[in-house]
Amino acid sequence: MSKDESAELSYHENKSSQSDIATPPSLPIPPSGLVERLLKPKVYIPRYPKWMIGKRLLWATCFFGSLGDALFGYDQGIMSGLLVNEVFIKRFYHHHGGADGTTDAVNPSLIGITVACLQLSAAIGSLLAGYLGDVMGRKRCVRVGGFLYLTMAFLQAFAPNLGCFIAGRTIQGLGVGFLSMTVPVIQTEIAAPHRRGLMVGVEYTFLIGGYMLSCWVDYGFNFLLPNNTSWQGPYFVQMVLAFILFSMSFFLPETPRWLARNGFTQEALQTVADLHSKGDTADEDVQHVFLEIQEAVRYENTLGKVTYMEMFTKYRKRTIVGITAQMFAQLNGINVISFYLPSSLAAAGFSNRRSLLFTAANAIIYTSATVPVWWLADRWGRRPLLIFGGIAMAIALSIVCVFQQANGLSAVTRANGMYSFVVIYNSLYGATWGPMPWLLPAEIFPLRARSKGMALATFSNWTFNFIIGMSSPDAFAGIKGYYYIVIAGFCLFSVGLAKFYYVETANHTLEEVAVAFGDKAFLHEDEEIMASAHLDRRASVARSDRV
Repeated sequence: MSKDESAELSYHENKSSQSDIATPPSLPIPPSGLVERLLKPKVYIPRYPKWMIGKRLLWATCFFGSLGDALFGYDQGIMSGLLVNEVFIKRFYHHHGGADGTTDAVNPSLIGITVACLQLSAAIGSLLAGYLGDVMGRKRCVRVGGFLYLTMAFLQAFAPNLGCFIAGRTIQGLGVGFLSMTVPVIQTEIAAPHRRGLMVGVEYTFLIGGYMLSCWVDYGFNFLLPNNTSWQGPYFVQMVLAFILFSMSFFLPETPRWLARNGFTQEALQTVADLHSKGDTADEDVQHVFLEIQEAVRYENTLGKVTYMEMFTKYRKRTIVGITAQMFAQLNGINVISFYLPSSLAAAGFSNRRSLLFTAANAIIYTSATVPVWWLADRWGRRPLLIFGGIAMAIALSIVCVFQQANGLSAVTRANGMYSFVVIYNSLYGATWGPMPWLLPAEIFPLRARSKGMALATFSNWTFNFIIGMSSPDAFAGIKGYYYIVIAGFCLFSVGLAKFYYVETANHTLEEVAVAFGDKAFLHEDEEIMASAHLDRRASVARSDRV
């Protein structure tokens, strides 16, 4: 019997047994504890209108997840503008050296706490979401994150003092953690294998688009000085975005892989069909994808629930890849720029309003640079982008240091030189180390470990985000522009990691990625299942095999 005939026979055998696979008893659900009994849905009822089925539903779900990213991108941009807003500084730092409307006399550590408190609580929120995402579902985690975002934006907008403002920002960080952990998982679990880079690329563009929006909102409301609306306005916009996200969570679908994992087998099949084939469950591609999902779920259910100990033993390499990718996404310096660019430009000689304008202009270029990744991530692969980006960013940051530290330059030349290479750096980051660390952790873990794996990676992101946000004011005060050389060193180290340790995942299904890491992926023989699903005949897989 030829290989093709064997694969075809195996396919029909598996297809004939799908009725057995589809029944909940053949997909044993792990025992539930008290929290799971309280929070896990007993039934799943899709609430999206029938006219949305197909591409509309797929892209609406992609937009839903991406809006969650836009929210925490927006939050990162807000603070950079408020730190050069005279009314904001006088209101909250009046008793801490900011009575004159500047932060010159304010303790840098206090500014670091104001900025970084959100990052610390976001790290905690991402770990909570890693557990709750498996229990109550992906979209419900987004709903919780959206609710926290909405209520805490209100609290910050009307905070009477710095302590209340920091408390609101800290609690809001929990919502940021929920969103940042869950959104990439949603995108990877609804996307077709050859479109996963596109989906997460769109998501990252929304994240940076949120940052860009906040920069322009900060700049626009700055014209209302000395009115309090000059600093409250950005929070009013944030409340509107959070309300839209919260509302969308009630009618968009849950991911098919979560549904299959939790016993909603027929609903999972229908969701795959509704997302990718206008509701036709008999579509051949839908059946192929669903076969893989079912076999993966059956195998993973024989292993039971994953523990965090297993993440560092059974899935050690994946966990290291996920954690280090997100770690270097921060150590490579982006939030040194995002949080403190207006302050750095003002210190270099720009007026406060001009520094806000240039920061907003930079954000347009930064956002635009993320668009080519929609295609490059799947065509070039993840690793080549990371290697190129790390080298090029190190060069750009080194030149920024030269302009800041060189003697004899006029204030205008210094500021313009720094700004030019910051723009180049941001463009490089937006096309490489910006989106890839969000894509890799969401696609390298098997279904049973995906939430916990993404939680650990996101925890790493927010932990190092906190470290950068907290330490940067003191670092700039201590070693000034040479801090950029330190960041450039991290960029070069990340190049070696991507070159010699990371695994290429482009154009493979989520289930195939397990095989790429040398693990077993299915209950039956891996090669048999992949052949049954005709994976060896897909152009996307054939392309990836040649990489």
